[in-house]
Amino acid sequence: MKNQNKNIYRALLILSFIGLNLLIVFAIGQIMTYLNTGADKSKMLNLALKSERVYKPHLIWRDTLNPSRPLEKPTQKRVAQDYLNAWYVREVALATNEFKGIDDYYTASARQKVEHLLNQNINALTRIEGTSLNHNLELEFYSADGQFISFKDFGVQEAQRIFSENNLLLQHTITASYRVIMLLEDGFWRIRQLVRIPQQDSIVPKNQVVKKEMPDQIKAINYYPQQNPWDTFGTDFQPAVIQTDLKKIKDLQFNTIRIFVGYEDFGKAEVTPKKLSKLKKLMDLADAEDLQVIVTLFDFYGDYSVIDWSNTFKHSRAVVNALKAHPALLAWDLKNEPNLDFESRDKDLVLFWLKNHLAYLKSLDPATLLTIGWSDAASASLLLDDVDLVSFHSYQDFASFQTSYEELKAQTNKPLMLQEFGLPTYSGIWNPLGADEDEQAEYYTEFLTFAKAEQLHYALWTLYDFKEIPTAVVGRLPWRKAKQKHFGLIDANGEAKPALSIVKDIQD
Repeated sequence: MKNQNKNIYRALLILSFIGLNLLIVFAIGQIMTYLNTGADKSKMLNLALKSERVYKPHLIWRDTLNPSRPLEKPTQKRVAQDYLNAWYVREVALATNEFKGIDDYYTASARQKVEHLLNQNINALTRIEGTSLNHNLELEFYSADGQFISFKDFGVQEAQRIFSENNLLLQHTITASYRVIMLLEDGFWRIRQLVRIPQQDSIVPKNQVVKKEMPDQIKAINYYPQQNPWDTFGTDFQPAVIQTDLKKIKDLQFNTIRIFVGYEDFGKAEVTPKKLSKLKKLMDLADAEDLQVIVTLFDFYGDYSVIDWSNTFKHSRAVVNALKAHPALLAWDLKNEPNLDFESRDKDLVLFWLKNHLAYLKSLDPATLLTIGWSDAASASLLLDDVDLVSFHSYQDFASFQTSYEELKAQTNKPLMLQEFGLPTYSGIWNPLGADEDEQAEYYTEFLTFAKAEQLHYALWTLYDFKEIPTAVVGRLPWRKAKQKHFGLIDANGEAKPALSIVKDIQD
């Protein structure tokens, strides 16, 4: 009988061990699925003639005057699209060292030059990931028979990453100008000649740009409506609910909210007008309550590949141009926790995208503050020269936070912002030693008293507890979802937790 019991016990141990391993495998699979959302090189060549446009640099015709024949609007559009397609297939060819698509957009003589370059790269085990970000076309000649066109392309900004045997040698951005000749063949405008020419100097008056004034202390809260966490601008967008929430936030003595613009949610490169309208409405409601807004861009974006830059730049242009004059806008927060993508997406690539995108935001809106929401203070020391406000997140205990804060403070004179911090009031099967509501109140007492003494800018996470957390946010793992539901100052039933009055009293 004893042996039988031992065998049963061993069997249970083995089953438990197998179950634990299966759980670990499942968890790893979920995490990898959650992280790996980038571009697939095998699907890069997705031409406009076959499906949706995937390469969208900003292109304008600066001059279309022509003595022999007018350049009709449909022809302008077709030439521009085939010209961009030619750039795209060339960039894909250089990135993959494959010749697909070159025949469609280059004449025979031009193909020889592209193919010669590709063969050189193949022999040298070299490849180039590149893109163009803008094109400014100026017509030189359009033939009377409509078969030949020549134009200049000024100030083309290009980003490149050069690899040798898959080791990164160089990543840089350049600005160049070109003279272009295209011929109409078999219904395609094909490049006959693409020659670099000297840069044209432009004399642009440099006006003194005054940055928006920052409050003495940003007292902010990260905001989602309670019934729509991580989906503020979805189908259930309710201005009346948001207005009520903003009144609560103002009554708690906050002066700023931080909100999130999802890259895919807003239409990626083709930003949806309805989403922009909802975003503007929220900004108007915030302004009516005398609240400023930090707008976090590119939420749930994780590609960064150079070939995708034209899409992300187009997205930014639409959002920034729509909001940059809004009185409630305080800062652009380029990306939430991009350092979490370092391992899966390559740290050099992520930083390359961030640095160049910050420069682009500055060119679009030089007056508005720029920041990045790093997930920890150690990462916030990156790109210090490129931001106006150094933001970081911390869910550590107070002693650990204070150490990391002091280390960061010693590295810069720029203003610092504790952009996310909080303590969940969850204790249960997935977190038996979790904090209760009184401990949350003590947590905020300690952190906010310190922030007030230091004049440290901050943003709490968050106003509400949530009943459901989208799987896209933290994956399917129940212990991650359980904690994320309980960070609020107000519980899921609408009842205030003790921390709420603590926050109001300290901020008053």
